[in-house]
Amino acid sequence: MEASFQEGYVDAHFHIWDLQKFKYSWPTPDMAIYRNYSPETLWSEMQETPLRYGIFVQCLNRSANESKWVIEQASKNPFIKGIVAGLDLEDLQIHREIDEIRLLSPLVKGVRHILDEEADDWICRDNVGHGLAVLQEKGLTYDLLVRPRHLKYIPDVIKKYPKLNFVVDHIAKPFIKDKVFDGWKEDMKNIAMYPNVFCKLSGLVTEADWCNWKTEDFKSYVDHILEIFSPERCMFGSDWPVCNLASSTLKQVFQLMQRLLSSCSEQDKQKIFRTNAMSETVGRCGHRRSLWDTQLTCL
Repeated sequence: MEASFQEGYVDAHFHIWDLQKFKYSWPTPDMAIYRNYSPETLWSEMQETPLRYGIFVQCLNRSANESKWVIEQASKNPFIKGIVAGLDLEDLQIHREIDEIRLLSPLVKGVRHILDEEADDWICRDNVGHGLAVLQEKGLTYDLLVRPRHLKYIPDVIKKYPKLNFVVDHIAKPFIKDKVFDGWKEDMKNIAMYPNVFCKLSGLVTEADWCNWKTEDFKSYVDHILEIFSPERCMFGSDWPVCNLASSTLKQVFQLMQRLLSSCSEQDKQKIFRTNAMSETVGRCGHRRSLWDTQLTCL
């Protein structure tokens, strides 16, 4: 399972989970994806695409143990080039936890928290702010897993941490199925004004009609993101295996993004599918510094 950086694209957002090892609040037993998903399965599906590297994104809040498990998985699956950990931002000792986990592996590039499990204004709390300040100090990134209702809080948070790189996951999960564009459009434009904010073109199919989505459903949303962030601050993520909920394989999600980016230049496609994710994190993929002075991040 060799994965050098000579060629191949980067999946900047994937998940794996083990239902026997950890207790997850999501997925739930009634869902089609309520089973174990391994890196070996993902690697097998990647062979049907040009994707050759990936960045794991947390599934559990406040769980250093999940990250330690993924570090173990990465030792056997070297295509995993970055980890966005679910560390506890409210823990006053988070700086020590970061130091300890990064001693285990340099793959830990950022942190994320699932906001659906919190009050809408959770990210504005002072104790959360302390954690964000530590991430800024440590040169990590923070993934914003937000929905449209959260976006009004984000600019004030970003202003406080100008040297912390933020990554908006899943283009902030707009209501694609209902074709809602207004509100989200303006709020995303406000966030994109800050140069330390990046955006993942990911998680689209699960915001659309799971059974009947079409490429045209996503075009206006993706075009808007490309306009306000530019290809310089966007990257592709499959959101595998969550995409399976919309009857979509990794290959189908990748092909969808290829169609949505068909009018982009080859140079811009390379940025979105490869170089942005590699530089953003000096790692997300641990390769080189370029866009960010720090590193990258990214259900």
